[in-house]
Amino acid sequence: MTFVTHFANWGPRVSGMYESVKDQIKYERKEGLRSEMIDAYKSEPLESQVDGWLRPITWEEAKKADVWVLHSKFPDELKQMGKNKVRIAVLHGPTEHMMLKEWGKLGGSLNLHINLLWEMDATICINQHEYDIMKFYDEKKGSCRYIPNSIDLERFDNVVPWEYENHPAIISCDTPRFEKLPLHIIWAMPSLQDLVPGAMLNLFSLLLEPIGIWRNVFCRSKQWQLEKCCENIQLANRNLRPFQAGADIGFNNNYSGIASRVTMELIALGVPVVSYGGDYTEYHAKIFDLQSIAKQLAKCWRDLTAKGSTLKKDTLKYAKENFDRGKMVKKYVALYQELLGGK
Repeated sequence: MTFVTHFANWGPRVSGMYESVKDQIKYERKEGLRSEMIDAYKSEPLESQVDGWLRPITWEEAKKADVWVLHSKFPDELKQMGKNKVRIAVLHGPTEHMMLKEWGKLGGSLNLHINLLWEMDATICINQHEYDIMKFYDEKKGSCRYIPNSIDLERFDNVVPWEYENHPAIISCDTPRFEKLPLHIIWAMPSLQDLVPGAMLNLFSLLLEPIGIWRNVFCRSKQWQLEKCCENIQLANRNLRPFQAGADIGFNNNYSGIASRVTMELIALGVPVVSYGGDYTEYHAKIFDLQSIAKQLAKCWRDLTAKGSTLKKDTLKYAKENFDRGKMVKKYVALYQELLGGK
Protein backbone atom coordinates (compact mmCIF):
# COMPACT_ATOMS: atom_id res chain seq x y z
CA MET A 1 0.00 0.00 0.00
CA THR A 2 1.42 3.37 -1.03
CA PHE A 3 1.94 5.62 2.02
CA VAL A 4 1.45 9.37 1.42
CA THR A 5 1.96 12.18 3.94
CA HIS A 6 0.68 15.74 3.57
CA PHE A 7 2.64 18.47 5.39
CA ALA A 8 0.36 21.39 6.24
CA ASN A 9 -0.86 23.76 8.96
CA TRP A 10 -3.45 22.57 11.46
CA GLY A 11 -6.54 24.77 10.99
CA PRO A 12 -9.95 23.06 11.00
CA ARG A 13 -12.64 25.37 9.57
CA VAL A 14 -10.18 28.26 9.56
CA SER A 15 -7.58 27.47 6.90
CA GLY A 16 -8.61 26.76 3.31
CA MET A 17 -5.31 24.94 2.83
CA TYR A 18 -6.06 22.65 5.75
CA GLU A 19 -9.58 21.90 4.50
CA SER A 20 -8.18 21.08 1.06
CA VAL A 21 -5.67 18.67 2.62
CA LYS A 22 -8.45 17.01 4.62
CA ASP A 23 -10.48 16.54 1.42
CA GLN A 24 -7.43 15.06 -0.30
CA ILE A 25 -6.73 12.58 2.49
CA LYS A 26 -10.36 11.43 2.55
CA TYR A 27 -10.38 10.58 -1.14
CA GLU A 28 -6.86 9.15 -1.23
CA ARG A 29 -7.98 6.70 1.43
CA LYS A 30 -10.98 5.81 -0.72
CA GLU A 31 -8.48 5.03 -3.50
CA GLY A 32 -6.75 2.52 -1.22
CA LEU A 33 -3.74 4.61 -0.16
CA ARG A 34 -2.54 5.14 3.36
CA SER A 35 -2.85 8.92 3.48
CA GLU A 36 -1.99 10.98 6.56
CA MET A 37 -1.56 14.58 7.65
CA ILE A 38 1.59 15.98 9.25
CA ASP A 39 1.46 19.19 11.28
CA ALA A 40 4.49 20.93 9.77
CA TYR A 41 5.03 22.84 13.02
CA LYS A 42 4.62 20.11 15.69
CA SER A 43 6.66 16.91 15.79
CA GLU A 44 4.16 15.33 18.21
CA PRO A 45 0.44 16.13 17.76
CA LEU A 46 -1.37 17.65 20.72
CA GLU A 47 -4.21 15.65 22.27
CA SER A 48 -6.58 18.40 21.17
CA GLN A 49 -5.64 17.96 17.51
CA VAL A 50 -8.57 15.80 16.51
CA ASP A 51 -10.93 16.80 13.69
CA GLY A 52 -13.54 14.08 13.41
CA TRP A 53 -11.84 11.20 11.62
CA LEU A 54 -8.57 13.10 11.05
CA ARG A 55 -5.62 13.37 13.44
CA PRO A 56 -2.02 14.27 12.50
CA ILE A 57 0.69 11.66 12.83
CA THR A 58 4.20 12.24 14.21
CA TRP A 59 7.22 13.36 12.24
CA GLU A 60 8.85 10.06 13.17
CA GLU A 61 6.04 8.11 11.54
CA ALA A 62 6.26 10.32 8.44
CA LYS A 63 9.76 8.95 7.83
CA LYS A 64 8.15 5.66 6.74
CA ALA A 65 6.09 7.27 3.96
CA ASP A 66 6.75 6.74 0.26
CA VAL A 67 5.55 10.18 -0.86
CA TRP A 68 5.85 13.54 0.90
CA VAL A 69 3.46 16.26 -0.26
CA LEU A 70 4.31 19.83 0.74
CA HIS A 71 1.44 22.25 1.31
CA SER A 72 3.06 24.69 3.74
CA LYS A 73 6.61 23.45 4.44
CA PHE A 74 8.78 20.47 5.32
CA PRO A 75 10.23 20.78 8.85
CA ASP A 76 13.94 21.66 8.81
CA GLU A 77 14.70 18.58 10.90
CA LEU A 78 13.34 16.29 8.17
CA LYS A 79 14.63 18.00 5.03
CA GLN A 80 17.77 15.89 4.63
CA MET A 81 15.85 12.62 4.95
CA GLY A 82 13.19 13.94 2.58
CA LYS A 83 15.65 14.00 -0.29
CA ASN A 84 15.26 10.21 -0.50
CA LYS A 85 11.47 10.47 -0.83
CA VAL A 86 9.22 11.29 -3.75
CA ARG A 87 8.54 14.96 -3.00
CA ILE A 88 5.67 16.97 -4.44
CA ALA A 89 4.74 20.60 -3.74
CA VAL A 90 1.19 21.92 -4.16
CA LEU A 91 1.21 25.67 -4.86
CA HIS A 92 -1.70 27.07 -2.83
CA GLY A 93 -0.65 30.74 -2.84
CA PRO A 94 -1.79 32.58 -6.00
CA THR A 95 1.06 34.05 -8.03
CA GLU A 96 -0.22 37.61 -7.64
CA HIS A 97 -0.31 37.25 -3.86
CA MET A 98 3.20 35.80 -3.77
CA MET A 99 4.52 38.50 -6.10
CA LEU A 100 2.94 41.34 -4.12
CA LYS A 101 4.46 39.98 -0.91
CA GLU A 102 7.85 39.96 -2.60
CA TRP A 103 7.29 43.45 -4.02
CA GLY A 104 6.40 44.64 -0.52
CA LYS A 105 9.63 43.13 0.85
CA LEU A 106 7.73 40.60 2.95
CA GLY A 107 9.93 37.77 1.71
CA GLY A 108 10.98 36.10 -1.52
CA SER A 109 7.56 34.56 -2.00
CA LEU A 110 7.43 34.12 -5.79
CA ASN A 111 11.00 32.87 -5.74
CA LEU A 112 9.97 30.39 -3.05
CA HIS A 113 7.55 28.86 -5.57
CA ILE A 114 10.25 28.81 -8.24
CA ASN A 115 12.65 27.12 -5.82
CA LEU A 116 10.05 24.44 -5.09
CA LEU A 117 9.56 23.92 -8.82
CA TRP A 118 13.30 23.30 -9.23
CA GLU A 119 13.75 21.18 -6.10
CA MET A 120 10.71 18.91 -5.97
CA ASP A 121 10.07 15.84 -8.12
CA ALA A 122 6.86 17.56 -9.20
CA THR A 123 5.07 20.82 -8.45
CA ILE A 124 1.31 21.07 -8.86
CA CYS A 125 -0.54 24.19 -9.95
CA ILE A 126 -4.21 24.05 -9.03
CA ASN A 127 -5.62 26.35 -11.69
CA GLN A 128 -4.84 27.13 -15.32
CA HIS A 129 -3.80 30.70 -14.55
CA GLU A 130 -1.05 29.60 -12.16
CA TYR A 131 0.10 26.88 -14.54
CA ASP A 132 0.36 29.33 -17.45
CA ILE A 133 2.75 31.42 -15.35
CA MET A 134 4.78 28.80 -13.50
CA LYS A 135 5.53 26.68 -16.55
CA PHE A 136 7.90 29.48 -17.70
CA TYR A 137 10.17 28.48 -14.80
CA ASP A 138 10.05 24.70 -15.36
CA GLU A 139 13.72 23.87 -15.97
CA LYS A 140 13.12 20.13 -15.62
CA LYS A 141 10.51 20.17 -18.43
CA GLY A 142 7.67 18.24 -16.90
CA SER A 143 8.11 18.98 -13.22
CA CYS A 144 5.33 21.60 -13.37
CA ARG A 145 1.94 19.87 -13.48
CA TYR A 146 -1.65 21.08 -13.60
CA ILE A 147 -4.35 19.38 -11.55
CA PRO A 148 -7.49 21.54 -11.19
CA ASN A 149 -8.52 22.55 -7.70
CA SER A 150 -11.52 20.72 -6.25
CA ILE A 151 -13.49 20.13 -3.06
CA ASP A 152 -15.34 17.37 -1.23
CA LEU A 153 -18.81 17.82 -2.70
CA GLU A 154 -20.33 15.50 -0.09
CA ARG A 155 -19.81 18.22 2.52
CA PHE A 156 -22.34 20.40 0.70
CA ASP A 157 -25.24 17.98 0.70
CA ASN A 158 -28.26 18.90 2.86
CA VAL A 159 -26.89 22.22 4.14
CA VAL A 160 -29.61 24.15 5.98
CA PRO A 161 -29.52 27.68 4.48
CA TRP A 162 -29.45 30.90 6.45
CA GLU A 163 -32.57 32.98 5.80
CA TYR A 164 -31.66 36.45 4.58
CA GLU A 165 -34.19 39.24 4.94
CA ASN A 166 -33.31 41.05 1.71
CA HIS A 167 -33.01 39.75 -1.84
CA PRO A 168 -31.05 39.44 -3.92
CA ALA A 169 -28.68 38.52 -1.12
CA ILE A 170 -25.18 39.09 -2.51
CA ILE A 171 -22.37 37.32 -0.63
CA SER A 172 -18.64 37.99 -0.55
CA CYS A 173 -16.81 35.59 1.76
CA ASP A 174 -13.17 35.29 0.69
CA THR A 175 -10.52 36.00 3.30
CA PRO A 176 -9.18 39.43 2.26
CA ARG A 177 -5.82 39.49 0.48
CA PHE A 178 -4.10 42.06 -1.71
CA GLU A 179 -5.37 40.39 -4.87
CA LYS A 180 -8.93 39.87 -3.64
CA LEU A 181 -9.91 42.71 -1.35
CA PRO A 182 -13.72 43.03 -1.12
CA LEU A 183 -13.63 46.78 -1.69
CA HIS A 184 -15.06 47.01 -5.18
CA ILE A 185 -18.15 44.93 -4.43
CA ILE A 186 -18.78 47.29 -1.49
CA TRP A 187 -18.36 50.38 -3.65
CA ALA A 188 -20.54 48.88 -6.42
CA MET A 189 -23.55 48.30 -4.14
CA PRO A 190 -25.19 51.77 -4.49
CA SER A 191 -25.14 51.34 -8.28
CA LEU A 192 -26.60 47.84 -7.94
CA GLN A 193 -29.36 49.17 -5.70
CA ASP A 194 -30.24 51.70 -8.42
CA LEU A 195 -30.77 48.74 -10.76
CA VAL A 196 -32.20 46.28 -8.22
CA PRO A 197 -33.63 48.20 -5.22
CA GLY A 198 -33.84 45.21 -2.85
CA ALA A 199 -30.23 44.08 -3.27
CA MET A 200 -28.08 43.88 -0.15
CA LEU A 201 -24.49 42.79 0.42
CA ASN A 202 -23.52 40.16 2.99
CA LEU A 203 -19.85 40.40 3.80
CA PHE A 204 -18.10 37.56 5.66
CA SER A 205 -14.54 36.55 6.60
CA LEU A 206 -13.17 40.00 7.39
CA LEU A 207 -10.08 39.85 9.60
CA LEU A 208 -9.96 41.28 13.11
CA GLU A 209 -6.56 43.04 13.01
CA PRO A 210 -7.39 45.56 10.24
CA ILE A 211 -10.93 46.15 11.52
CA GLY A 212 -10.27 49.90 11.64
CA ILE A 213 -9.88 49.90 7.87
CA TRP A 214 -13.32 48.38 7.35
CA ARG A 215 -14.86 50.76 9.87
CA ASN A 216 -13.53 53.72 7.88
CA VAL A 217 -14.68 52.28 4.56
CA PHE A 218 -18.25 52.04 5.81
CA CYS A 219 -18.66 54.69 8.49
CA ARG A 220 -16.88 57.54 6.71
CA SER A 221 -19.04 57.20 3.62
CA LYS A 222 -21.56 60.04 3.31
CA GLN A 223 -24.47 59.39 5.71
CA TRP A 224 -23.10 55.85 6.17
CA GLN A 225 -24.46 55.00 2.70
CA LEU A 226 -22.17 52.02 2.18
CA GLU A 227 -23.00 50.47 5.55
CA LYS A 228 -26.70 50.78 4.70
CA CYS A 229 -26.09 48.65 1.58
CA CYS A 230 -25.20 45.68 3.78
CA GLU A 231 -27.42 43.26 5.66
CA ASN A 232 -24.47 41.51 7.31
CA ILE A 233 -20.87 42.59 7.94
CA GLN A 234 -19.07 39.75 9.72
CA LEU A 235 -15.58 38.73 10.76
CA ALA A 236 -13.99 35.32 10.09
CA ASN A 237 -16.50 32.50 10.58
CA ARG A 238 -15.87 28.82 11.32
CA ASN A 239 -18.78 27.55 9.22
CA LEU A 240 -19.74 29.56 6.14
CA ARG A 241 -21.90 26.90 4.51
CA PRO A 242 -25.33 28.04 5.85
CA PHE A 243 -24.60 31.63 4.81
CA GLN A 244 -23.37 30.50 1.41
CA ALA A 245 -26.38 28.24 0.86
CA GLY A 246 -28.87 31.00 1.68
CA ALA A 247 -27.31 33.57 -0.66
CA ASP A 248 -28.68 34.31 -4.12
CA ILE A 249 -25.45 35.38 -5.87
CA GLY A 250 -21.78 35.18 -4.94
CA PHE A 251 -19.04 37.62 -5.90
CA ASN A 252 -15.46 36.50 -6.49
CA ASN A 253 -13.14 39.40 -5.65
CA ASN A 254 -9.98 37.89 -7.12
CA TYR A 255 -8.85 40.05 -10.01
CA SER A 256 -7.30 37.07 -11.80
CA GLY A 257 -10.75 35.46 -11.91
CA ILE A 258 -9.52 32.13 -10.51
CA ALA A 259 -12.06 30.10 -8.55
CA SER A 260 -11.04 30.26 -4.90
CA ARG A 261 -12.21 27.60 -2.48
CA VAL A 262 -15.24 29.64 -1.40
CA THR A 263 -16.14 30.23 -5.06
CA MET A 264 -16.19 26.46 -5.63
CA GLU A 265 -18.25 26.03 -2.46
CA LEU A 266 -20.84 28.57 -3.60
CA ILE A 267 -21.17 26.88 -6.98
CA ALA A 268 -21.44 23.49 -5.25
CA LEU A 269 -24.45 24.91 -3.41
CA GLY A 270 -26.05 26.09 -6.64
CA VAL A 271 -25.23 29.76 -6.04
CA PRO A 272 -24.13 31.49 -9.28
CA VAL A 273 -21.07 33.73 -9.07
CA VAL A 274 -20.13 37.03 -10.69
CA SER A 275 -16.40 37.27 -11.32
CA TYR A 276 -13.68 38.98 -13.34
CA GLY A 277 -13.22 35.87 -15.47
CA GLY A 278 -13.25 32.09 -15.40
CA ASP A 279 -15.26 29.46 -17.27
CA TYR A 280 -17.30 28.62 -14.14
CA THR A 281 -19.54 31.62 -14.85
CA GLU A 282 -20.72 33.69 -17.79
CA TYR A 283 -21.15 36.78 -15.61
CA HIS A 284 -17.85 38.61 -16.08
CA ALA A 285 -17.42 42.18 -14.84
CA LYS A 286 -14.64 44.50 -15.94
CA ILE A 287 -11.95 44.49 -13.29
CA PHE A 288 -12.65 47.10 -10.59
CA ASP A 289 -15.33 48.77 -12.78
CA LEU A 290 -18.15 49.55 -10.33
CA GLN A 291 -20.82 50.01 -13.00
CA SER A 292 -19.81 46.79 -14.72
CA ILE A 293 -19.97 44.89 -11.43
CA ALA A 294 -23.45 46.25 -10.74
CA LYS A 295 -24.69 45.44 -14.23
CA GLN A 296 -23.43 41.86 -14.11
CA LEU A 297 -25.02 41.27 -10.71
CA ALA A 298 -28.30 42.69 -11.98
CA LYS A 299 -28.11 40.51 -15.11
CA CYS A 300 -27.43 37.42 -13.01
CA TRP A 301 -30.44 38.23 -10.79
CA ARG A 302 -32.70 38.65 -13.83
CA ASP A 303 -31.56 35.31 -15.21
CA LEU A 304 -31.92 33.62 -11.85
CA THR A 305 -35.49 34.83 -11.32
CA ALA A 306 -36.69 34.48 -14.93
CA LYS A 307 -39.57 32.09 -15.54
CA GLY A 308 -38.23 28.60 -16.23
CA SER A 309 -34.69 29.56 -15.19
CA THR A 310 -32.23 26.66 -15.01
CA LEU A 311 -29.35 28.79 -13.73
CA LYS A 312 -29.24 27.21 -10.27
CA LYS A 313 -29.47 23.71 -11.74
CA ASP A 314 -26.77 24.49 -14.31
CA THR A 315 -24.52 25.89 -11.57
CA LEU A 316 -24.81 22.68 -9.55
CA LYS A 317 -24.12 20.62 -12.65
CA TYR A 318 -20.92 22.55 -13.31
CA ALA A 319 -19.69 21.87 -9.78
CA LYS A 320 -20.34 18.14 -10.09
CA GLU A 321 -18.51 17.97 -13.40
CA ASN A 322 -15.53 20.17 -12.52
CA PHE A 323 -14.99 20.45 -8.75
CA ASP A 324 -15.31 16.85 -7.54
CA ARG A 325 -12.27 15.89 -5.44
CA GLY A 326 -13.25 12.25 -5.86
CA LYS A 327 -12.46 12.59 -9.58
CA MET A 328 -9.41 14.82 -9.31
CA VAL A 329 -7.70 12.66 -6.68
CA LYS A 330 -7.19 9.97 -9.33
CA LYS A 331 -4.80 12.34 -11.11
CA TYR A 332 -2.75 12.61 -7.91
CA VAL A 333 -2.65 8.84 -7.46
CA ALA A 334 -1.45 8.42 -11.05
CA LEU A 335 1.28 11.03 -10.44
CA TYR A 336 2.43 9.26 -7.26
CA GLN A 337 2.76 5.98 -9.12
CA GLU A 338 4.57 7.63 -12.03
CA LEU A 339 7.14 9.26 -9.77
CA LEU A 340 7.60 6.19 -7.57
CA GLY A 341 8.22 4.17 -10.72
CA GLY A 342 10.98 6.56 -11.69
CA LYS A 343 12.85 6.39 -8.37
